[in-house]
Amino acid sequence: MNYIGYINKAQYFEHTTEIINLMKGHGCVNIHIEETKDKKRIEWCKFIDSLSNGDSAVFASFDNVFHNFNDMMFFIKYCSKMDIRIISLSDELDTHDKLFPERRTADTLNLICKVFSKRDRASHDDLEAELYSYSFEDRKLKRYKLVINMYKAGYSVKEIMERTGYRGKSNIYRILHQYDIEMEYPSMSRTANKVREKSI
Repeated sequence: MNYIGYINKAQYFEHTTEIINLMKGHGCVNIHIEETKDKKRIEWCKFIDSLSNGDSAVFASFDNVFHNFNDMMFFIKYCSKMDIRIISLSDELDTHDKLFPERRTADTLNLICKVFSKRDRASHDDLEAELYSYSFEDRKLKRYKLVINMYKAGYSVKEIMERTGYRGKSNIYRILHQYDIEMEYPSMSRTANKVREKSI
């Protein structure tokens, strides 16, 4: 059970050393630091890969980590499934209710609203629509999961589009990038049959 930290240095450039020391004080054995604004977020991918069942994920703040509502929800569900504790130092949030016992549920909800109120109005409208339509969110996540599972199973992008209803390859690539799925380049013409033949 390790404490593993993540910092987006581009946002906390002047306070990186202070935050690192704070994370170490909370027991972090490994801290991933995103040096640039690269959309691939290499250190974030390494951070996710380094987390195991029962570990603790330590952030400077939610605003420093998540780009949008979907990213946050996907990570929270992932941590719930893996029994990973989430600690956000600046937000005084601990999913085990040990570090900040005085925090209330209302504080957590206000935190989520505060983080995404900084986005533009269009994003805010999308967030409100998702918050009030859990069935839509569930359907979308299931569709994303189908894309990821089919790709990992060896289906071609064309086959995935036919099965999921997406009309453009860019939609498939966007989902795979969004959830940090390693892709094969330059050829995307894999088939499920090839994968099955290898496994026999």
